Amino acid sequence: MIRIFQQDETAVRKIRDIDSFRDTERTLWVDLQNPTPDEIKSVEEKFDVSFQSQQEQAEIESSSRYIEEDDYLIANTNFLIPSKEEGYIGVPVSFLLKDELLFTYRNAADLKSFADTVKRIKSKRAAFSDGGQIMIAIFESRIDADADLIEQISFEVKAINKQLDLDAKLDREMLLNINDYQELTMTIRESVVDKQRVISALIRSNGWFTPDEQQQLRTLIKDIQSLIEHTNFIFERLEFLQDTFLGLVNLEQNQIVKLFTVLSLVLLPPTLIASIYGMNFDTMPELHWRYGYVYALVLMVLTTLLTLFYFRKKRWL
Repeated sequence: MIRIFQQDETAVRKIRDIDSFRDTERTLWVDLQNPTPDEIKSVEEKFDVSFQSQQEQAEIESSSRYIEEDDYLIANTNFLIPSKEEGYIGVPVSFLLKDELLFTYRNAADLKSFADTVKRIKSKRAAFSDGGQIMIAIFESRIDADADLIEQISFEVKAINKQLDLDAKLDREMLLNINDYQELTMTIRESVVDKQRVISALIRSNGWFTPDEQQQLRTLIKDIQSLIEHTNFIFERLEFLQDTFLGLVNLEQNQIVKLFTVLSLVLLPPTLIASIYGMNFDTMPELHWRYGYVYALVLMVLTTLLTLFYFRKKRWL
């Protein structure tokens, strides 16, 4: 799908068919979403540009994430989208800036950052006069979305923290849940750091952005740094929750072991008495005693009660 945004004196017009494109109006942005090979070829021929392959867009080397030449600029980064299998995954998004015209290339479903930017363009037409401003707006929207996601994770981690106590149901699912949040936090941090590298490169670019736009980019860097610090805090908190969980599991196991140990010790004196009077020696004085059986039972009960009283006094129970 191709979307072309053109600006005239009154409004910003969106074109979905490249055949309807007119050179008479100022073109701000060409967005390619899940484009077919024919659509890519038609845009490249119409605007004299060349898009990177999907493999080149996904490469993680710094030299591949940002490319600057005399007449064009390429920036590649990942935007997070929800995934049923993995929670969130990063999809490559490529930006190409040429002669104040922005090209975006993405093989993904609708991204909220792009939809929000389109709304901003339509509502504040005068604020967007070239592709560089639109590019900054997309990054601003994406960083706001990352911040909202981090806030949501922080809130959910607090909820897990409240569930962790000695009376909690400490099961395997809770530990796996903590591990999932650790993985998600690392994914978000990786995505945010990737944008930090790209935006830092944009700030150092040669003449592509005005001083006001560079100030916007510096503000984004500050926002990103705060997000990185917050993700580090969340990850440390998750590690603390994991350690707390394992500590509570150990306490629970120790209490079980302690209970069995106490029961074993409580039953030890009566077992000893039963063993003594279970011997078959003819010279045992109580062997033919009329009250020997009752005497042995009472003795076993008394030793049990004395042992329990001793453990209670020592606060072992």
